[in-house]
Parts: sequence; C-alpha cells; structure tokens
Amino acid sequence: MSHSTTDMGDTIIKLIDKLAGKGSDIKLSFQDLTLDVGLLKAKINGSIVLDVQYVAEKK
Repeated sequence: MSHSTTDMGDTIIKLIDKLAGKGSDIKLSFQDLTLDVGLLKAKINGSIVLDVQYVAEKK
C-alpha cells in the first residue's frame, strides 16, 4: 500500500501539533530516497531533525 504525499504531510502536521510545547524533536530518517524533478533525478540518504516549538499567535 502506498501513501500519497498529502497523507504523509497530514500525519507529520498532526504529530508536530501533538508534540509542540513539550521540548520534543522529530527525526525523519530516509535511505535511498529518490527525488525526481524534471530532468534531475537524485537518490539521497540522511535525516532531518525538527525541533518542535510552539508559538501562540497574537489576537
């Protein structure tokens, strides 16, 4: 079963919202991730660490 980008994005947003304000980090790791943009195609490995902070909007 494959997930669409929208589904994955929605899941990450919900996770960030749940962890916000708790001093949490989210580490997204990937291996052999293929990015295909027009004529450019690249495979990358690595990770991204998101430091989740919560800032309330002024009303």
